[in-house]
Amino acid sequence: MLKRLATIALGLAVAVAGLAFAPAAQAAPSAGCYGASCQGLDPAEQGCDGAYTVGSVSTPQGYIELRYSAVCNANWARISFSSPGTWFYAQDCITGYNVQFSIPSGYASGWSDMVNGTDLARAGDLGGHTPCL
Repeated sequence: MLKRLATIALGLAVAVAGLAFAPAAQAAPSAGCYGASCQGLDPAEQGCDGAYTVGSVSTPQGYIELRYSAVCNANWARISFSSPGTWFYAQDCITGYNVQFSIPSGYASGWSDMVNGTDLARAGDLGGHTPCL
């Protein structure tokens, strides 16, 4: 019986020691920027996942969405149902900083670079814009 208890104790000690030296869990990959450091950068290239639409507006030029990613704490504009050459923008409503984008030839949709998500922002084109959200 004593030999059996010693074997169990040794087994537990080895298991606990193994846990102590196990490699640490790797953190999820983080985005390439956050908040103001995202200004002027492409959300797709920076890994700004989990974005959602904060507000939207339909204009004669297309359907525009103000997008937000909590991972990057940044906003950007996305346009669809549009045409090549259409200009649209995202703007930080507090600082006035804005980014503009023109849909390239052969496409009917696209997205702008980012503005700081800490501040209110809006997205639009010549036909209108979302409110500052």
